[in-house]
Amino acid sequence: MPTEIAFPFRLASDGTIAVETNPDRQIAQHVNALVGTQPGERVMLPDYGVPVADLLFEPSARFVTQEITRAVETAFATYEPGVVLQKAVPIADTAQQSLARIEVDYTRREDGTSPSSLALHTNTAVVRVGGTVNEVISG
Repeated sequence: MPTEIAFPFRLASDGTIAVETNPDRQIAQHVNALVGTQPGERVMLPDYGVPVADLLFEPSARFVTQEITRAVETAFATYEPGVVLQKAVPIADTAQQSLARIEVDYTRREDGTSPSSLALHTNTAVVRVGGTVNEVISG
């Protein structure tokens, strides 16, 4: 079973670097990192991420929805071939108009050894004005 550094980066209770060995949680970490990264933030992977910030001041909500959905689909196809994207839906926060969430539903491509009950996840990332990202991980 592969071991990865936990995301977000943190220390374990024993002072070592926290790691993740559960493949489903690893994929959830990958998805959160991919959707929460603006292209250009990673020097060695300049195209990695979803350009949400580029769309912040677009006047058409319909255009923004289509572009974010397309960008998430493209990012998944390029950087997460082990994941099947079910949907990516930007949701405006009606209570706080400066907030929006991107609801990403996906399944892990089965490797034949994991139970299908572990494969479905719904993760929500809230991008606040200024770029702060809050994530809700379910599944």
